[in-house]
Amino acid sequence: MIFQKRILIAFLIIFLLVPQTPRENKLILTFNESGLFSNYFDASQTVKLVTLFTIGIYFLTLFI
Repeated sequence: MIFQKRILIAFLIIFLLVPQTPRENKLILTFNESGLFSNYFDASQTVKLVTLFTIGIYFLTLFI
């Protein structure tokens, strides 16, 4: 059961990290254009927080 969760979290990490390039971050632009955030800074902070949280959860399940 934990292995299946780990695989799902790994795919989520890949889904979050692939669009984030140094030149253009398409994920932040998508978050910003969704209308959920008032400005670009809020969208970028949310993407950063979700990415770090997901990586943390992955490492937590890796060592359990």
